[in-house]
Amino acid sequence: MDIIIGVVMFTLIILALVLVILFAKSKLVPSGDITISVNGDPEKAIKTAAGGKLLGALAANGIFVSSACGGGGSCGQCRVKVKAGGGDILPTELDHITKGEAREGERLACQVNVKSDMDIELPEEIFGVKKWECTVISNDNQATFIKELKLQIPDG
Repeated sequence: MDIIIGVVMFTLIILALVLVILFAKSKLVPSGDITISVNGDPEKAIKTAAGGKLLGALAANGIFVSSACGGGGSCGQCRVKVKAGGGDILPTELDHITKGEAREGERLACQVNVKSDMDIELPEEIFGVKKWECTVISNDNQATFIKELKLQIPDG
C-alpha cells in the first residue's frame, strides 16, 4: 500500500510541475502568426510564425538577404533596418554595427528574433535576388576557412 501511495504522489507532483511549465511557456514564449511589414508596402508584407530569426523568415517568404556565414552572426552581411518590433540590439551584433547605426535601427537579420509584429526596411536590390538550383562541379579547399566552390547554373 505504501508503494502505491508513493507512486501516486510522485505522479501528481510530476503532473503539477508539467502544468506549471506549460503555463509559463504560454506566457513567456511567443506564439502565433507575426506580420512583418517590408518597406511600408502592404504587398511586400509577410506572415510568419513567431520564434524564429528574421533571416529565416525572410528566406522562407522568398526574400533572400545575403549572409555568407549562414546566419552565424560573424560576417555582418545581412544588415536590415528594423523600424519597429526588433527588440534591443544583441552583443553579437555590436562587432558589425556601430552605436550610431544601432540608434538608426540597423540590425543583423540573422540575430533578430521574430517575437512580435515588425516594420523593416530593405534595399530594393534585394527583391531581385532569386534562388537557383545548381550542380556542384567542385568544392576545393584553397586555404584554412577558404573554399573554391564551382557551380553549374541551369541553362536559360
